[in-house]
Amino acid sequence: MKQKNVILMVVAVGCGLVAAFLTSQMSAKGQVEQVQVLVAAKDLPVGTLITREDLDKMVKTKTVPKEGLPPTIVINREELLDKKLTRPVRTDETFNPSDLTKGGVVTLPDGYDMVSLQVGVANAAAGFVGPGSRVNVNATVRSGNKTLAFPLLVNMLVVAVDTNTVGSKEGTYPSMNTVSFAVREKEALLLSLAKSRGCTIELMLRHPNKSNESDKSYNMESVLAMLSDPDNQIGVRPSDGGGDKPVPPTPPKPEPKIETPPAPPTPPAPMPPVVETRKVLIAVKEIAPNTDVTKDLIAEAFELKELPKDLAVDALGDLTDALGQQFKTGVAKGQWVTPTMIGFAPKPVPQDKVEIKPEVKPEPAPKEVPPPPVVVKKRTHDVAVHTSNGTVIHRFEEVKPGVWKKIAELTPEQASKDEAPETPKADPESKKRD
Repeated sequence: MKQKNVILMVVAVGCGLVAAFLTSQMSAKGQVEQVQVLVAAKDLPVGTLITREDLDKMVKTKTVPKEGLPPTIVINREELLDKKLTRPVRTDETFNPSDLTKGGVVTLPDGYDMVSLQVGVANAAAGFVGPGSRVNVNATVRSGNKTLAFPLLVNMLVVAVDTNTVGSKEGTYPSMNTVSFAVREKEALLLSLAKSRGCTIELMLRHPNKSNESDKSYNMESVLAMLSDPDNQIGVRPSDGGGDKPVPPTPPKPEPKIETPPAPPTPPAPMPPVVETRKVLIAVKEIAPNTDVTKDLIAEAFELKELPKDLAVDALGDLTDALGQQFKTGVAKGQWVTPTMIGFAPKPVPQDKVEIKPEVKPEPAPKEVPPPPVVVKKRTHDVAVHTSNGTVIHRFEEVKPGVWKKIAELTPEQASKDEAPETPKADPESKKRD
């Protein structure tokens, strides 16, 4: 066989092996594992709430390669219910558990609104009041010479504590500041009236199994009567124009019988009365007690709102005359200001000046002069030594019994002078006596 043919044969075999290898690799790639995941059916903006009714419109199932999936995704539809998105999710994008949140969603019953009440732990059952609790709102008010305590609102549903809409793991809220309720409009207005009257408000946590039979004796008209005083009549007028008393429903008319003549036409319903309103200042943030009334505070902490004139009887629309005074009781967010809430700071009570007399120190007693110490003169002995130069007196002193010590060498004149008795000193007292 020629060498050229051998080379061609080797090249052909090599090409065949390469083609077989590439074919096997392509077949292996075609067998990638596929899985079904939950993806967004459309673009979902941040803050979207996924409810059970909208779940099928927002979420769909899609088959994708398993290798390209993120490490953590939501695979169960139940994990998406009642959750809010903290970031936008694009179409066909998977859901990450870290992009979902449960908090911040307030669910109110149909026909109810939400109102918040500033209340501390001591007035909220030691912090055991939480979202989902049922409470009675009790009030205490001073009326004339009497103090009244009564249930202001009963069987109220708590929907949030501060910004928490779900119960805490500990079961308590030791640092709560506000409690939010599901209320009807009249109940919210009644709560505003209680605030303007300066009521002391506290929450009573109801037993979960407590019957509602005891609430049948509750009457809003009786509560309004207790909040009123002889000089200041109050009332509640909702935005629908109704009066203080609830209007009973109109009973259905019986169907006319065939043999009876037709009923006369129903007269047109009277036009609702025109509600007279006035502009009052409403606090947009909480103001602490004893806060000075200044122009800057009025501009920052209040806004003008129109309210029914009969509702905001004592509410102030201008605080210019109150400049330099103080908010005595403080103002809650959403509350209007009445004249009784403003006053001057109490003046300090003058105190009598106490004259402090200098302390008279007693004259010091004369010090006793101790007597001079008695000096015991030691015994001495003189020895005269006669020499050609004269006589020298050697004086010895007894330092202890039987032991003598030489202390001086004297002339006879010096020795005789030392032995002469000391001349007594003159006594000045004796001179005075003389």
